[in-house]
Amino acid sequence: MRNVFLIGALALLAACVSAPGRPVVTAAPVIAAERAFAARGAEIGWVAAFREYTAPDGMVGNFENAPQSLASTPDEGARNLFWWPAYAGIARSGDLGFTTGPFSVDEARTPRGQYFTVWRRQPDGSWKWIWDGGPGPVSEAGPPYVANAEITTLPVALSGVGRAEALERVAFIESTFSNPTQAATYLTEDAHVYRTQRSRMVGGMMAVGGMVSMPADVSYTRRRIESSEAGDLVFTLGEARWTHDGQERQGQYARIWQHRPEGWRIVYHQLSVPPSPR
Repeated sequence: MRNVFLIGALALLAACVSAPGRPVVTAAPVIAAERAFAARGAEIGWVAAFREYTAPDGMVGNFENAPQSLASTPDEGARNLFWWPAYAGIARSGDLGFTTGPFSVDEARTPRGQYFTVWRRQPDGSWKWIWDGGPGPVSEAGPPYVANAEITTLPVALSGVGRAEALERVAFIESTFSNPTQAATYLTEDAHVYRTQRSRMVGGMMAVGGMVSMPADVSYTRRRIESSEAGDLVFTLGEARWTHDGQERQGQYARIWQHRPEGWRIVYHQLSVPPSPR
């Protein structure tokens, strides 16, 4: 019995300790970047902060180049947008990560919806976002603001397959989706699923139910795919189309995939739905 316990303990230790010479990787850098980004929004206005923290290839809105879009966005120094991370993850290579959490439009920081930011470490070591978006208004938008609160993080992947293979494999898997039920089979037990104007759906059957409740005829057209150097974390982004009451609707999807022992799995999925036409 003692030997069995010892073997189990050693296996757990091996899973928790990085390889010799490799520093322990945590989501702390992307959490710190998000909090610094939000703090700058309160200091200099959210438009200026967005300009400061976007990567050269950052994207916003309808897949627009963020630096170009923000350059033409009027900046009156508005400080009425607040946000804070509640969940975050990072690649084992420490170069790609994300955070998501509530946003607010009042000084009381009342949660109104959900944001989603994807971060990439730049050549100079700084962190800049390559996508800033989210499902927007959601019910039960998340935890209230608490300065420097401890937040839930995605466990770092145990292994990767390299950037090229990760991009190829995830692109292939997404090309096989024919309905939300099929996509739901790739969700992890701790997956986060969001849809505009719906409740947060986190973990287990709640996440599965959230995915299955997506429009049955939804189709996805990928517009961007990014992988970590290690090939353990992949971000995909694109158009989503479906019909509602006989009318074609269009929105956006975003996903975070993680390489796990059982294969590639979705740890974050969102469907952003624009307001219904009047």
